[in-house]
Amino acid sequence: MEATHNGQVVYSAFISKGILLLKIKLIQPESVDFKAGQYLAVLLPNLDKASYYSIASSPNKKGEVELLVKEDKLGTGAAYLYSLQVGDVVQLHMPMGEAYLREDSDRNLIFVAGASGASYIRSMIHYLDETNHLSNREVHYFLGCREESELLEPDFMQALAEKYKGFHYYAALSHQEGWGGHSGLITEVVDRLMPNDMSEWQAYSAGSPAMVKAVADELIANKNLKPSEFFSDLYTPEA
Repeated sequence: MEATHNGQVVYSAFISKGILLLKIKLIQPESVDFKAGQYLAVLLPNLDKASYYSIASSPNKKGEVELLVKEDKLGTGAAYLYSLQVGDVVQLHMPMGEAYLREDSDRNLIFVAGASGASYIRSMIHYLDETNHLSNREVHYFLGCREESELLEPDFMQALAEKYKGFHYYAALSHQEGWGGHSGLITEVVDRLMPNDMSEWQAYSAGSPAMVKAVADELIANKNLKPSEFFSDLYTPEA
């Protein structure tokens, strides 16, 4: 795989437990056109390998891409990105992926993410906010994590829920006692809170392959979602 872009790290910091935010300024070429929900490949030096990450930033930021990198002690990609310092240059191949936000649709939306899968959803939600597409539709975002410290941008999501009457944010934790919010498997929370007829909705999901398949099965079998309106680069339900 050949690089399509070179970029320079301009920011590196943890934004939740085990999640590193990298901001990479594009230097050659200096911009990229992509769709919210697409991903890229980071080329690993001297290994003839690449690691794949959702582009976590909005397509409106054409001169920069943001990545959210989950700590992975066995992963060469995470180890490489964790080692980068501000000023380091990286090689990227992008954009890729077909599970991007369908901008020509005005359907109500459900987003379901597990832990670091939130990076895929983040790009779409930021873009919808920036383009004023959260004003006149129902948007429900479910994020499942083990504990509260792993939640991504909870204050920002709560602010969107206050800003837009149709935007709803549900954080669900599976391994934290004393948590006052939703708990249990994310599919169980979706089942409790979403209507039984979602035939006119659109769904986007990211996380572990098993979780994404479970979300698809829940929405299609129990909530009447059309298989053609479920989007994920990890799993495509049969029509």
